[in-house]
Amino acid sequence: MKKSNVSLMVIAAVAAITSAFATRPDCLQCEDALQYHKVANTYSPLGEFGVDYDCDFTENTTCTYYKPNPVGQPNVYAPCRLGIWIDLASRTK
Repeated sequence: MKKSNVSLMVIAAVAAITSAFATRPDCLQCEDALQYHKVANTYSPLGEFGVDYDCDFTENTTCTYYKPNPVGQPNVYAPCRLGIWIDLASRTK
């Protein structure tokens, strides 16, 4: 009986760890990737978040985009950060 309880606990632990990795949100990956700002129909690469640009979270719009699969689909951009894009680099000049 004890062997079956231990086996069930091991299976439950493995299932919990596996499901935690499977349900990890993509935003963690997108925030580490190079960010782009959409102007008309073109995407411009951005600098460092908080130094060159910022996102004002007062509105629920897309602030920055990223490439989820830059090798397989180099021209596909997906939304990443929410808010209104603010250019901090031009404010300091």
